[in-house]
Amino acid sequence: MPAIDTQLIARELPQLIAREVAHMSIIAKREVDHRAIETFLVVFTCIFGIGGWMYWMMRQK
Repeated sequence: MPAIDTQLIARELPQLIAREVAHMSIIAKREVDHRAIETFLVVFTCIFGIGGWMYWMMRQK
């Protein structure tokens, strides 16, 4: 008997995938688009992260 039952996988996998996709669409659904806020936070982090590092490096001299 093989260690992996391919017939069982072939029979059950489509049902499992369909069920998971249905649940993922419910979980991943967003009410508000956060792209603008996320972009602002990335830019803010980059500017102050790099700027803070440069300030710290200049103070080390």
